[in-house]
Amino acid sequence: MEMRAREKTGLARDLTPPIPPLAAALHRRFLPSHCSSCFRPLDSFLPCAACRGAARYCSAACSAADSSAHIASGECCLLRDHHPDGDTSELRAALRLLHSLETLGMGILPPASLPDRPRRIAGLLASGLEKVLEEGGEVAERIMEGAALMSLARGRGRSREADFDGGAASPEVVLWAVLTNSVEVHISEVGALGVAVYGPGFSWFNHSCVPNACYRFESGYRFGEPGPASPESFLASSAAAGVAIDAWNAWIYGESRLACGFSKFGPRVTVRSIKPIMKGEEVCVTYIDLLQPKVKRQDDLWEKYRFVCCCGRCSASSPLYMDFVLNCDARELSVDNCSNSTDPCCEEFADILDQAITDYTLDENPEACCEKLESMLFCSSQDKEFQAGGRIKLHALHHLSLNAYITLSSAYRTRLFNLLAISLDEGNNSEAFKMGRAAASYSLLLAGTVHHLFLSEPSLIATTAHFLISAAESTRGILRIPGWSLNANQCKSDVDSVLCHYQSIMMEHSLDECKATSLRFLGCISEILSRTWPFLTEGLSYLESINSPADFSWLGPNVISPQCFANPREISDFIDNDCSGCRHHEDISIEDKRRFLFQLVVHCFAYGRYLASICYGPQCYLADHVEIMLHGFL
Repeated sequence: MEMRAREKTGLARDLTPPIPPLAAALHRRFLPSHCSSCFRPLDSFLPCAACRGAARYCSAACSAADSSAHIASGECCLLRDHHPDGDTSELRAALRLLHSLETLGMGILPPASLPDRPRRIAGLLASGLEKVLEEGGEVAERIMEGAALMSLARGRGRSREADFDGGAASPEVVLWAVLTNSVEVHISEVGALGVAVYGPGFSWFNHSCVPNACYRFESGYRFGEPGPASPESFLASSAAAGVAIDAWNAWIYGESRLACGFSKFGPRVTVRSIKPIMKGEEVCVTYIDLLQPKVKRQDDLWEKYRFVCCCGRCSASSPLYMDFVLNCDARELSVDNCSNSTDPCCEEFADILDQAITDYTLDENPEACCEKLESMLFCSSQDKEFQAGGRIKLHALHHLSLNAYITLSSAYRTRLFNLLAISLDEGNNSEAFKMGRAAASYSLLLAGTVHHLFLSEPSLIATTAHFLISAAESTRGILRIPGWSLNANQCKSDVDSVLCHYQSIMMEHSLDECKATSLRFLGCISEILSRTWPFLTEGLSYLESINSPADFSWLGPNVISPQCFANPREISDFIDNDCSGCRHHEDISIEDKRRFLFQLVVHCFAYGRYLASICYGPQCYLADHVEIMLHGFL
C-alpha cells in the first residue's frame, strides 16, 4: 500500500489532519503517572476501582470516555488478575482493538476464499501470520502466549475464540496486526509513553530509509471528541485500486467511527513533510533508526515488519555518503581511491558496546560502562594498534562510535547526578565538574556528527533536532554545578542576543532558508567551540583526539567539508578556516568560559527548536520543552 501527494507541497506542512487511534495503551511504567485515556501527566486522578487503580484518569471526561472499553475489552482483568513478565502495552492495545472490532462487527478482509490478496483488519495489514507461526521462533511464541493471555483476560476459553483462519477477528490476528502496525507514542520529553494503532490514514504510509515526511503526536484531550474524517483534509491519499481503495473509502466515510467511538481522547498523530514533495510523489516515513548501516536496518525491518526495504538508499548501486561514512574503516577516509566498502568486520566492537550497555542498564555500573567504551574508542583510533590485520579502525563518524556517544553521555550524566545528590567537598566538586564536562562533550560530539550527516541527507532532521536539544541539556548541566552558575541578568541578555538570530526565520520554512540557517548555526557553534572544546575535553583522552565536533574534514579528504553544502553566495556566511581549529584556553577566564558555555547552550536549544518546528510544528512538545529550559535560566 502507498500514499501519494495530492498536490505539490513544501517542507514543514501537515499532510493529514490529527488522526485518533484505533487503540492505544500506556507502557506499564507510566500507568501510575499518566492518564490511560489521553496520556497526559496526572496531577490528581480518578482510579478504576475494578483493577484497584491500575488504570487512572485525569478527569471525569476521560474516565467516562474510556472506562467502558477498559473493562469490556479485558484490559481491566489483565491488569488486575494476570501479571506477565515485561511490558503489556501491546497486549492491552490488542485487547482494546479486538473489543472494538467485535462491537462493530468488523472482520478480516478479504475472506480466506481470496488467498492471493493481502488480508486486512480495520484497514491494517494482517497478512503473513500463518507463515510466522509455521516458522516458529520468538515472534511465534510471543503471539501464541499473548493470544492465550488475551483469552484469559476476556474470560473466554480458546475454543470460544474465533479461528484465525476464518473471517472473524481472533486474538492471534489482532495481536499480529498490533505488533506490525503499532507505533510508540511520544508526546513529552520523557520518551515513549505507550503504543497506539492507527487506521489507513496513517498506517498506509510506507517506510523509506530516506523519508520525505515524519509524524508527531498530540494529546487528544485538546481536540475534544473526534468527528468523521474528510478526504479534503488529507494532502496525501491512497494510490491503491480495487479492494484496497474500497478499504480506504470505507475508513474515510465509515470505519472512522471505530476511532470516534472507542478512542475519543487517545493521542492523535499527524504526518508532516520534511522535504519538498511533488504532486503524485510517494510520501514515506521511517519505521526505524536511520543512523544504522544497511544490514542492521534490513534486519530490524524484517524482524518487526517482515519486509525487505527497496528504497533509494537501500537499492543504490554504491552507498550514499551517509552510509559510506557510517560504516567504513577509518583508513578509507584518507585514501584517494577508497573501496566504498560498507561491510567491514566489527562484531568485536559491537560485543563490547553491548556489554557496556549491560553494565550500565542492568548492573547499574556506569563507571564500568564508561571505562569499556572509552578504551574501545581510544584504542581503535590509534594507528599503531591497527597497522596490520583485518580489524576495523573506528573513526568519529562510525555508527558504533555514535552508539557509544549516546551511552557515554547518558552514563556520565548519571555519574554527575549521583555526585550532585551528595554534599560536595572540594574533591567531589572537581570530580563532578569532570563528569559534567564528559557528559556535555560526548553529547555535543554526537549532535555534531549527526548534524554533519544531516547536511548531506535532510531526512535526518528529526534525529538532529533531538540530539541538539539533548546536547544543550547536557551542557546546561555544567552550569548547575556549584561555582559555575551565571547571573540571571547576564543570562537574559545572552538569551535575547542569541534568539534574535533565529526569531526572524522561525516561521520561514523554505529549503533554501533551512540550509542557510544550518550553515549560520554551524558558523556560530564552530566559533564558540574553538574557545570551549579544549577545556571541556581536558584530561579525557579520546575526546582530546577530536579536533572539532563541528567540522570533520580533519578526518580525511573523503569526509565532506561543511562548505561543500553551501551555495556560493552562502559561503561568506560560514566560518573562516581559522575558527575551526581549537585554540589554547589558558588565557580564557572562568567567567568567559561560563558565558561561552551558556551561549553554546542557547544556540543548541534555539536551533534544535527551529528544526523541531519544521518536523513537528511550532507548538510541538519539543518547542515547549526548550521554552521551559530557557526560562529556567532567567
